[in-house]
Amino acid sequence: MIKKLLLIISLSLFINTTYVSTVYSHDHSPRKKLISKLKTEILELGGDPIKKGNPFKADQDYIVELQDQLNQIIEEIKKKEGIEKVKQEIIEEIKKFDVKPVNEKESFIDLDKEVIALRKQLDELKLKQEIEEAKAALIKELEELGVKVESKSAVDSDEEIAKLKKLLEDAKAQKAKEEEEKKKAEEKRIAEEKQKEEARIKEVKNELLKELEKLGVKPKLDTSDVDDNAEIIALKKQIDKIKAERKKAADKKKAEEKKIADQKEADRQKAIEDVKKEILFLSETPIPEYEFKTEDKYIAALRKQLEEIKKIKEEEELKQNAAIPEWYLNMPEDTVDVMYVRGAHTSADIDQSEVVAIERARIKLARNLQSDINTRFETVAKEAGVDGDLTLKQEFETVSKVVAKNVSLGGYKIYKTKMAAVADNKFRTYIVLEVSISSTYKNYIESIETNEVIKKNLPKLKDTAAFKELEQYVAEFGA
Repeated sequence: MIKKLLLIISLSLFINTTYVSTVYSHDHSPRKKLISKLKTEILELGGDPIKKGNPFKADQDYIVELQDQLNQIIEEIKKKEGIEKVKQEIIEEIKKFDVKPVNEKESFIDLDKEVIALRKQLDELKLKQEIEEAKAALIKELEELGVKVESKSAVDSDEEIAKLKKLLEDAKAQKAKEEEEKKKAEEKRIAEEKQKEEARIKEVKNELLKELEKLGVKPKLDTSDVDDNAEIIALKKQIDKIKAERKKAADKKKAEEKKIADQKEADRQKAIEDVKKEILFLSETPIPEYEFKTEDKYIAALRKQLEEIKKIKEEEELKQNAAIPEWYLNMPEDTVDVMYVRGAHTSADIDQSEVVAIERARIKLARNLQSDINTRFETVAKEAGVDGDLTLKQEFETVSKVVAKNVSLGGYKIYKTKMAAVADNKFRTYIVLEVSISSTYKNYIESIETNEVIKKNLPKLKDTAAFKELEQYVAEFGA
């Protein structure tokens, strides 16, 4: 017996030790951690974790139960949040009616009942609004029909709307009756006016027939087969056609006469202008037209004036030729670096004579310099392979024009000048200008180096033999 008792005690100790070890190891397994996590989440959400109950229940089954409980709590929270959102939306709509929501007047334990009460309140407010809008529409329509509504809110809404509808039907019936009477009156008026119109048509027809007879045309209509209105229209068309044909013939004749008169006037003006141009070309002023009463006398006077001017000019030319300096007739030849140009002018004002003579020489100078620059830079552009660039070519010409103009304004020297008295107390100035070509090209090169369009292609241009030759030329003669 003692042996059996010791054996039982030993087995009990062994089993107990094994169970404790197993429990201890389970408490530190991932499943135990998951169970702890689930319980914590349930508690944080305001729930009470279910008990495991049976200590021998598998942890996996307990985890499933806790997970189900957690999911159920989450769903209930979501449902509650959704209901709360709907509640707030309903409350916002109710407040638009300037009315306190029902939940501000009384308290609700159940959220669902609170939402139902709020929704009911909102539906009642909307219904009331619809009734008021319907009443307003009926009242407006009645007022448009001229019916004044004395009371608008003395009875129940549905009853009031019914009364308003009945009132509207009566008003419409009265309106229809009035319109019918008005229509009959209008028809009567139209009938009376038609009778007057028929009488007037007959009167007008007779007047038109008389007008046709005055025009010497017999009417083409047989008045027995047509009604008065159609007959009137046909008569008017016939009269209008005859008048149009006659007007067309008269306009054509008038246009032909005007054409002949215009041509005659154009020929006269051309003759006058031709003579005036000759007189102006000879630096004289044509006599004014207002001094003559007829066209032919004015043309004859202009021609006589022209002949007298020509005769005087011939005499002046003979005198001037005698006074022309030898150095003006035989100007010095251009050199490698110097260009010469001349100018002359005759005027009663000695200063004006000099100013215009210089101006004429400067115009020649600018033209010659620009032509020379353009010719040389066409060669440069061709060698650089950019002669097909129209924009670049235009910039070359623009710069050359500016440089030539600047030189003609102040980059020249007076080589020789002479003033001589001529006929009719007038003076004639002779002048020869000289300019350095190398300094002109120096200015041109400086200008293109700052030009935004040209300087993009400047490396290509400077790499050509023609440009290098030009730079060498400027360096040699510019010094």
